[in-house]
Amino acid sequence: MPAESPFIPQRVLITKFRHHGDVLLTTPLIRALHHYYPGVEVDALIYRETEDMLRHNQQVTHCWTIDRNWKKEGVRAQIKHEWRLWRELKARRYDLLIHLTETWRGAALAHGLGVTRSIAFGYPRRNNIFWRHVFTDLVPLPESPCHNVALQLSALTALGLAPNAEDFPLSLSVDEKAHANFLAALRRAGWQREPYLLIHPGARWFFKCWEDASFATLIDALVAHGHTIVLTGAPDARERAMAANILERLKNKARVYSLVGQLSLAELAAAIGGAQFFIGVDSVPMHMAAALQIPGVALFGPSKVHEWLPWQAPITVLKAADWTTLPHPDSIDTATTTRYLAAIPVEAVWEAVLARMDLTA
Repeated sequence: MPAESPFIPQRVLITKFRHHGDVLLTTPLIRALHHYYPGVEVDALIYRETEDMLRHNQQVTHCWTIDRNWKKEGVRAQIKHEWRLWRELKARRYDLLIHLTETWRGAALAHGLGVTRSIAFGYPRRNNIFWRHVFTDLVPLPESPCHNVALQLSALTALGLAPNAEDFPLSLSVDEKAHANFLAALRRAGWQREPYLLIHPGARWFFKCWEDASFATLIDALVAHGHTIVLTGAPDARERAMAANILERLKNKARVYSLVGQLSLAELAAAIGGAQFFIGVDSVPMHMAAALQIPGVALFGPSKVHEWLPWQAPITVLKAADWTTLPHPDSIDTATTTRYLAAIPVEAVWEAVLARMDLTA
């Protein structure tokens, strides 16, 4: 009998229904698909608010989005949106689906799009007949914890591939218009084109944040050392209040420019990409800095650090667990205002910044 022809996908759909950083961490998988299958078309299906993570990625043919506000428009409008998206996806005639989360939407797509191969992970919570049979390939989760990038790349083992995770860095493209908008905003703040360090103190959840007073002390030290600081943050009221408190505590604001709440994600990417150095916490700006290969220092609290470290980047990580006992990440109430990173001393961050700057000078 003739040997079975190898499966070579022509059009792939990757689904990732998570937050901004999670979506950015899919880009090594997208790179790997192009590496193994030159000429392949790779589409992505993600939540609309995360679209800037892939919007200008030249290796993504089409970025489909789901707007979680559809449900606010009423049942009829939501069904209309969902039906239009389904028809558009169906028309693409995918031959491979890679579903990277536990959501049932991916299973419905695997069942209904008529793909030749569909890959998902064998999550314990999805150990049921439908999940096992709707996908053509279930990849077992690793026995020991690994980085999220390595986990996603392991999906390709279902196709007989053995990617070396270290060969596939993150990708983030900076849009020219966003870059121009950022520079205009920075000039309005008084910037005189001098090199700057970017500090992003906020995160989606405050348990991932350092103390305002600690950031203020660090910024004062950096300014006294001759550095210019660009402070960024989300438009969220809590992050604005955090930034205002940091700024109020500063002894010298002359070389500190705040763009908190003023930048889109694309413009934030431009701001990070133009910085000499990045300082922040375990949040999407840290992953953006990693993707853009900006050196820096990142602070971690009760997170699964091994899964979310800045990927292949010149970024020093400081963990609060090195100074105190932290609760398990799965036990954290994400609504808490407790700042577990408070245990990290300012002196340790200052020393890490100086050491990393010296390494990258």
